[in-house]
Amino acid sequence: MSSDENRPQGRDAVMSALIGATTELIVEKGLSISVREAAARAGVNHGLVHTYFGSKDGLLSAAFDEINRRASAERDERGFPPADLAERRGGELAKAIARVMLEAPGDPFTSHPIGSSWRAALADDRPELDDAELDARVAIASALGLGWALFADHLSRILELDDQQRAVVATRVGEMVADIGGIPDR
Repeated sequence: MSSDENRPQGRDAVMSALIGATTELIVEKGLSISVREAAARAGVNHGLVHTYFGSKDGLLSAAFDEINRRASAERDERGFPPADLAERRGGELAKAIARVMLEAPGDPFTSHPIGSSWRAALADDRPELDDAELDARVAIASALGLGWALFADHLSRILELDDQQRAVVATRVGEMVADIGGIPDR
């Protein structure tokens, strides 16, 4: 089988491959990736980035939107995220957010449906909480979940946690995220 047979064919397949490759590279390396690098990983000609996304920034924006879309799809019918959302897909959400916060001059995400829907669901469940408390709970729970997803490997090495101990810590982090963020059991 030639390598041409393995290449994505058609607009949707090429765009999906480019977005997937870009997402992987963001998680691995940050935002200092090249159009050529993303295209090579996707198995397509780099000129297609400009054809379908206009620029590197357009491709990055599409990748961030896809990360957000996948994370948003994990919400329950009321708007609560799962307590382990930040760890899903190899910590993709946490790592992408961290890279953006550290490297981007501004916010390339076009929307943040997770935080707003989570806050709204929490407000419905806990009407006694004022705006500041709602914001604080979502921010603290988000930081805890994202932080564990981002630094679990590093912390586990430092603390010399075996797989079973790491799983216990991950479970406890998920419980704390759920408790602080008011996430109901599913």
